[in-house]
Amino acid sequence: MTKNETQYEKYLQNGNEIFETYCSTGDKHPIMLPRAPQQKYVDLYPEDQPGCSFENDRNQQLNYEAEVIAYRALEKLSSGDFIVLHSFEYTHFQYYLGDLTHDKRNCKTCKKTATNREGESDFVVIAPNYFVIIEVKNMGHIGNQSDPGCNKDQQSQALAKTFQKSLDQRNKMVQFVKRFCKRLTVLQFTVYPNFEKAFKKEFPISRDKISSIIFKEDLKDFNDWWTDNISDLVLDEPLHPPGRNGHSALIPLL
Repeated sequence: MTKNETQYEKYLQNGNEIFETYCSTGDKHPIMLPRAPQQKYVDLYPEDQPGCSFENDRNQQLNYEAEVIAYRALEKLSSGDFIVLHSFEYTHFQYYLGDLTHDKRNCKTCKKTATNREGESDFVVIAPNYFVIIEVKNMGHIGNQSDPGCNKDQQSQALAKTFQKSLDQRNKMVQFVKRFCKRLTVLQFTVYPNFEKAFKKEFPISRDKISSIIFKEDLKDFNDWWTDNISDLVLDEPLHPPGRNGHSALIPLL
């Protein structure tokens, strides 16, 4: 048995253990991993002190709260034959595991810090025949008192910057997934839980990119949104062999 085969068997065993522990359920809702939003920030900070030393920490708290809103919307989906990974992190070694063009022998990172974090995705939805990559961006500070000097042009620039960052993160995760299954359908979106559709004209981006944004109203009727934008677009033919149920087909992907 080669080293790669041994590594694959290890991943398969880990996937089986995760499946037996968390995924053996008859619940029709999605399987959420972790089972509750991963708690990162627990403190609340005063909103009337924009110049205080807590400003960055308070923004991080708001970012976390935005992710919780998206988490709750995903876990309530009624058509849940899939697994949702929250705050999915991957190492440099894992990211290039399926890249046959990557020269590990001459890669300095592979030699020294292969186990360091390469990146993270806010949400990865794993279904039998498709993946959905979702990044969450909090823009609640745009135009409010915590950023009093931000004019309309600066708001547009901030929106464009955050969207481009989410797009880079999404594309990197899509590339990661595609290395293991090129014919897999991978859809990608950016969620703005506190941004309404009425303000979408403020995004200085193209129409096709606007269509990849999930707005505040979409999360309120997320079952309908999911049907229109995910369920009706994915492949009709599942990737797993006949006779295997949806959740069990996901074991190797865990």
